[in-house]
Amino acid sequence: MMHYLKKDIVIADQYSPVKILLSGVGGTGSHILTGLARMNQALKALGHPGLYILAIDGDNVSEANVGRQLFSKADIGRNKATVLVTRLNAFFGTDWASCPYQITKEFSNGDGSPQIIITAVDSLKSRILFYRSAKNLTAHYWMDTGNTADTGQVIFGSVNPVEQPDKPGVTPYLPNAVDLYGNNLSVGEEDSQGPSCSMAEALNRQDLFINQMVATCALHILWQGFRYGYLTQHGAFINMQSMTTRPLPVDPETWNRIGWKGIKEKKKKSKSAK
Repeated sequence: MMHYLKKDIVIADQYSPVKILLSGVGGTGSHILTGLARMNQALKALGHPGLYILAIDGDNVSEANVGRQLFSKADIGRNKATVLVTRLNAFFGTDWASCPYQITKEFSNGDGSPQIIITAVDSLKSRILFYRSAKNLTAHYWMDTGNTADTGQVIFGSVNPVEQPDKPGVTPYLPNAVDLYGNNLSVGEEDSQGPSCSMAEALNRQDLFINQMVATCALHILWQGFRYGYLTQHGAFINMQSMTTRPLPVDPETWNRIGWKGIKEKKKKSKSAK
């Protein structure tokens, strides 16, 4: 099966880049943000208007971040989002924005309306906050990323159903991280991603390249969607110990095995509403 992305993402207006809100620019988020800058250049070369990013992170760069995340010693003490967005704007000539604060309440329409929200945070509370914001902001999609010491996952899901072409084998809705895993999203993550005083201590909590692997999978899913207009895989599960990456296909049977029955429930609800 496949899911066709909403048209205003794939065939965007010439003067309106796709708006993406990225929450968290630490271990995984710093790699995602840098990859989005490269993707923006590639999309523009293909005639797409590109991307506009709002990066949010309330943390400052610490010594433990240097090397594991995309920061240098000169960045220590400065806000992560501000550092990276300023650097990318100067390098690529973009005009992306940063928010150097921890978000403690849901966004509203007054804050702008991103079409895609990406979370690269380490707590269930933060994820749920941005998932609710996605609904309030009428975002089309929510991509969640997470990892433990040597495993990780990426799930690109819908916020609301999206109209599809009149053809067999398509689905209007991709279950998101909350649909599939609910409270289990936070299992093991806060312990493995907690604050560290040194890079050596941080490496005892997380493998060096797990964040980069998770970010690469996330970026590839986005790129496939932008490039071809549809997805046949909307997530990935990474295991650095076994050196394997297992895709999450656009497949109701797979979703049902995980425990999500949402497609049938939505149909029942729509019939009863009539």
